[in-house]
Amino acid sequence: MSATTQAPVPGPPPVPGTPPRVLSNRERLAGVVQAVGRRPADVPRRRWESLLVLGLSTLAYGWFGYWLVVEKHVVGFETLDRLNRALMVWHNDPTKLSALGFDYPPLATLLLTPLTVLSGPARSLVVVPLASAVFAGLTLMTLNTMMRRAQVLAPLRVAVLLALGANPLVVLYAAGGARHFIWISFVVVALGALFAWYVTADIRFVMIAGLAYSVAALAGYSSLLWFVLSLLMVAAVLARLGADGTEVEGTAVGFAAPTVYVIALWTAFNALLLMDPFSWITDSSDVSSSGGLPSFSLVELAAATGRLVLHGAPLAIVVLPVLVFAGVARRNTFALWLGIMLAAAVLTPALAVALRLTDSPLLMRNALPILLLSVIGAIWLARSAGEGSTLVSAVLVVGLLASIPWTFQAMKTYEYQNLESTFAAAVSTGESQEGARTLDGSTVGIMSEEAMAGWIRDNVSRRSSILTDNAQTYGVMLLTGRPDLFFDRVDASDGPWLAAAKDPARHVDFMLLSTGAGEDLLSQLYPEAADGSDALLTVAYTTPRYTLVAVPSGFERGEESLTDDPAARSTTESTTGSTTREPVDVPEVTP
Repeated sequence: MSATTQAPVPGPPPVPGTPPRVLSNRERLAGVVQAVGRRPADVPRRRWESLLVLGLSTLAYGWFGYWLVVEKHVVGFETLDRLNRALMVWHNDPTKLSALGFDYPPLATLLLTPLTVLSGPARSLVVVPLASAVFAGLTLMTLNTMMRRAQVLAPLRVAVLLALGANPLVVLYAAGGARHFIWISFVVVALGALFAWYVTADIRFVMIAGLAYSVAALAGYSSLLWFVLSLLMVAAVLARLGADGTEVEGTAVGFAAPTVYVIALWTAFNALLLMDPFSWITDSSDVSSSGGLPSFSLVELAAATGRLVLHGAPLAIVVLPVLVFAGVARRNTFALWLGIMLAAAVLTPALAVALRLTDSPLLMRNALPILLLSVIGAIWLARSAGEGSTLVSAVLVVGLLASIPWTFQAMKTYEYQNLESTFAAAVSTGESQEGARTLDGSTVGIMSEEAMAGWIRDNVSRRSSILTDNAQTYGVMLLTGRPDLFFDRVDASDGPWLAAAKDPARHVDFMLLSTGAGEDLLSQLYPEAADGSDALLTVAYTTPRYTLVAVPSGFERGEESLTDDPAARSTTESTTGSTTREPVDVPEVTP
């Protein structure tokens, strides 16, 4: 960045009693180190190229995701939960925006609602890959624009995008519908805007970055770390370039205002609806406090961090020290701050474990932001290298290509993971992973959900006739494509739902319970029914994960009360009442 105006020319002191002199625009902006009111020199816009990168990458990940999710059954249940909530926004009875809930960042689910306007594609899971593919495409599109600003040659740009896009960790989270690329994509957009601001001195890019961070903050709370670091970077860069306090303060406030506003608004919503303004921090699935996390020594945390970087983002091992060296030895301010951000990405997973902010220590997915920040850092190093830009870009391509088989092999054996080993097995064998076991012992697949959903679609037609805890049975609800068939905790809030659970014969014909799930409130109330051994609640249909029982007319349960488990996820805080239903004749059903 360079100053866009000259220092003011001193004039004679004002004469007392004379009207104040109106400063010209040149005088008013004297000393401002940013371009104000005009667009400085920048790379030419190539909308067709950006749209081509976005479209092709979204298409590629969507196609591969269909194979992975629909045919090979490699899909996370968190993804099904969010998609079911998005479906309930349009098709529940009654339809409610509060189906989004408070345990996920709101935009992680709200941004999926356009995919569920039609229940058919959602029920068939064909939209699951699009839930992440679009945002992965946005990430690659932004990286391509950054490379153009860094003057990386077109063939090398294509090679970088292909090598990064084919990284197995990127492919899994771009094609599997997970929410991580949603917030990561907007963080990358914000960093790309700050990249452009540093190159062009155009203050409008600072405002664009601020808006991008405001979206990222409500899509993933982890993005707030990069927001704070970026805010410090903006102020530090301006101060080093000689901007006065007014310019530093004004730019920082303009950058921070959108994110501060949305966080304040979300805090107010939590205070109004949950009576706890900070429940989005304490109860969020992003930052849930650990209750059973084993203790780790500093040496163990350091070793685990090293393994995470080595297997998930080995490029950072080279890029991080080079960024720090370029920032300190060559007084490259932007390189230094990128190095700080990359270091933060490396240390944050271990810090979350040390502070017991997570139940999932050092998961392999934590390497995803490390990898992307390493690529951004390498792009800046290519720009800073001058005539050596081509060499740096070529080294980046080689490093990304070499990491593909390395990371793929690590996904099979890395200790802390989600679906990485299952993904590797599906790609290696080409076989469906239905019933497969992850390294932590979880069972993969949706056959139980599909079977139960199929029976319900064929045999149940009356709305709100199946009582269920949607926080545990969302998979079945999604695959029916008919959330209106269920009397769930979103319909009229937890209070009326609990009342119906204690007297189901007055409200529903069936109850859907999950088996072996201690957090299912309905299964807690009717444990024998969940096991299929209740003499009064006849089993209508059962699968290894779920039991559907028919509720006979006049059924009454015992006097024991149901305690609302505070640890169970509540998906609504509405206080509207429920409609009482008269007993109905239950059709004869067989498993």
